[in-house]
Amino acid sequence: MSEFKKNEKQIEAINLLGGPQKHTFLYGGSRSSKTFTFIYAMIVRGSKAKSRHVILREHFNHAKTSIWMDTLPKVLQLCFPDLPVRWNKSDYFITLPNGTEIWIGGLDDVKRVEKILGKEYSTIFFNECSQLQYTSVAIALTRLAEKNDLINKAFYDANPPSKKHWLYWLFIKKVNPIESEPLEKPHNYQSMLMNPIDNLENIDPEYLDMLKSLPEKERNRFLHGVFNESDDGLAYYAFSAEKHVDDTIRKGPGTLYIGMDFNVMPMTATISQVVNGCLHVFDEVFLENSDTFKMSSTLLRKGYSGQVIPDSTGKNRKTSGKSDHQILKDNGFAVMTTRNPFVTDRVNNINRLLDNGKIKIHPRCKKLINDLNKVSWKDNKLDQKSDPMLTHISDCIGYTAWKLMPISDSSPGVTIIKR
Repeated sequence: MSEFKKNEKQIEAINLLGGPQKHTFLYGGSRSSKTFTFIYAMIVRGSKAKSRHVILREHFNHAKTSIWMDTLPKVLQLCFPDLPVRWNKSDYFITLPNGTEIWIGGLDDVKRVEKILGKEYSTIFFNECSQLQYTSVAIALTRLAEKNDLINKAFYDANPPSKKHWLYWLFIKKVNPIESEPLEKPHNYQSMLMNPIDNLENIDPEYLDMLKSLPEKERNRFLHGVFNESDDGLAYYAFSAEKHVDDTIRKGPGTLYIGMDFNVMPMTATISQVVNGCLHVFDEVFLENSDTFKMSSTLLRKGYSGQVIPDSTGKNRKTSGKSDHQILKDNGFAVMTTRNPFVTDRVNNINRLLDNGKIKIHPRCKKLINDLNKVSWKDNKLDQKSDPMLTHISDCIGYTAWKLMPISDSSPGVTIIKR
């Protein structure tokens, strides 16, 4: 095996990868050798003990083109030219002399995902994480469980996306992206910035000039490796955990208001009361792969009944021959008559109430707090594509607030636009 001369940033990154942490994130601009460094480290790890490793991207075709046909053979040729490697071109994995396997896959290919996730691994490398949903990553991490002499490790790389992305919350803020709470073991999540300027030995000067000529937002991301502000602005910009999260509790026998959004994935509800003109949200329900029957039984099991303030479209949506509203009525809930406002009005109303200190949220409402922290506008709509689990539970509080404390001509600090 010949000696490969690493640049200073690669040496720093490889030293970081040798640390005790389980999760390592390399982020920064384009062509900064992040992926190259991770694959180098995987081959070194695999050479130390017979083991299995996998490189995952969102789409298999992208993994095949960028990893299988480009970066992987390049790393082998430059860094391990004397290492005999067998290529399995039907199942897309290589085998090292000691029997170690390094697989590639895409999370969009159901059959390949089932085949890949049916095995256990010593290393899982999530490539181009800005394209990956955290739920997919969490499922794949259950297979980081191979037993051998290696420490099981997860690698992540990306050109930094927006600050609402789970990568920023997990590695920069050290906060659980789902629960919105500080990580129990923050030392287990380490990150490092790698930019094109650190990899000048391997970059065409014209490519660097091209990066410098990009518009500011793209230049910050692909040249300087900067996490940008949320794409078109946070929707609930007035929300502050320090100001609005409070140990509010149910106040006596007062009316409960259950805001509800009808979806299968997820179905959501918030439970609140109005006390002294303030909306107190003290619990939530967040059900995946569910329906209105399960939502009703969950609420009743938790001891909640009262006035349901629903998404008005549930009046017409059918489940097993009955509308969602009718199912709720059959289970003893009073369903209030509603008419969905314009989305912008509903969001503006929440920001108005937050600004005026009229909303308090119990810290157990983790999904709602997560939504209020992350939901953003994109192309003048609430962004439901970047993370399809977002927007739904904040819709619940939006329906509740609009029914009980809507924007009106007399609302302080609000200019009403007549339609």
